[in-house]
Amino acid sequence: MASKTLDWGSRLKVYSRYTYGFNTHSLRYALITYLLRQGVSPSITAKITKHSRLDYILTYTQEKTAEEILRKLE
Repeated sequence: MASKTLDWGSRLKVYSRYTYGFNTHSLRYALITYLLRQGVSPSITAKITKHSRLDYILTYTQEKTAEEILRKLE
């Protein structure tokens, strides 16, 4: 059976998962959260992170805000 050569994106995903214990989506999510907390507008954040739709960025922020509110209630 011939071995497959992974593209650089796939290699990065595997490397980050096994070396650092996180996946690239988590890193992207963390960057989005950081940018928004620093006051970067959602539209600029979407362009930086290559999101095609702004509602994805808004969903991330709404979920994070809801989690923080629930954590404070506990």
